[in-house]
Amino acid sequence: MKKSFIAKIVEIILIIILIVGCISLIFVPELYDMFKYTNVKTFMNQTLIYRIAFYSCYVIGLYIIYKMIKLFNIVYEGSPFKKELENILKIIAVMFMVLFSIVIIKSIFIPNLLSFAVAIICFIASLSFYVLAEVIKSAIKYKNEVDFTV
Repeated sequence: MKKSFIAKIVEIILIIILIVGCISLIFVPELYDMFKYTNVKTFMNQTLIYRIAFYSCYVIGLYIIYKMIKLFNIVYEGSPFKKELENILKIIAVMFMVLFSIVIIKSIFIPNLLSFAVAIICFIASLSFYVLAEVIKSAIKYKNEVDFTV
């Protein structure tokens, strides 16, 4: 299948986000301190669990972007009805559910409205990717049945 212009742009944007994200992983404490409110502690003064959770969310986000790039490549390199596509969608769904869990646990200890909104968005994204994986699974079964009849 030929990539459309928008698909090429989206893939380039995802690659740029992944590269910039990997490079800025080193500078997470400085970036955190640069964009925080004045009444919030600096990154290094946060608890160890908070810092681990923050880095975990960051790495999971980068991993999701990496998997989305692979998803684009699979869809456009041939037939999109592959088991690998279903597996990638399920992995992304699980990663969003892990993000949801981390943000909800953080929201219990440091409650604010934005954290709950991010948690809900992660939960909805997780469900969406899982449903899409199930649709692809059904499409693969249907395609295989059609291939056998021909």
